[in-house]
Amino acid sequence: MLSFIKDRSEFEDIRKTEDFFMLMFYSNKSQKSLEALDNLKKFSDKNKDVKVYALNASDVRDIHPEFGVTAVPALITFSGGKVQQVVYGIQTEDYYDRLLTTSSVKPSDGSKKYHRVVVYTSPSCPWCSATKSYLRQNNIPFREVDVTKNPGAAEELVRRSGQRGVPQTDIDGTIVVGFDKSRLNALLGIQG
Repeated sequence: MLSFIKDRSEFEDIRKTEDFFMLMFYSNKSQKSLEALDNLKKFSDKNKDVKVYALNASDVRDIHPEFGVTAVPALITFSGGKVQQVVYGIQTEDYYDRLLTTSSVKPSDGSKKYHRVVVYTSPSCPWCSATKSYLRQNNIPFREVDVTKNPGAAEELVRRSGQRGVPQTDIDGTIVVGFDKSRLNALLGIQG
């Protein structure tokens, strides 16, 4: 769910406590900003596990200069309190989805190794369920993309792996086709 940051103190608290989050700088005086904010809200509503924040740069003026933000709308992804990516302009929900797949998520077990894990699935796929269960059992956070609801993601998978079937798991840019336990273990450091 999209939350709004009211001041620097609130931002600093989020920066210290959240491993990964997205922050949009916008202005309620800019139509482009409001359109971008609406698209980010739609993305956030579909990705409830992702921390998404917005900050009105017209009201809170002491944060965006720190990150070199000179125009709105601008979106920054943070990981471990540090800037990962900065994106300017109006983007689509699908763009924010793709942006998320290029961001790292820290494992919930507190280890220092970061893995970006995205599992591409379909609702009727039993091996998809097995893959997700296996990752959960091993405390590996992941983001799920249902290719039946996201045709762009399905096309991207075919382009990257040459395969249309699911599950496909993207681990730090490497695609694992099917529920291949030994490959998942090797890429994620899971002790088999």
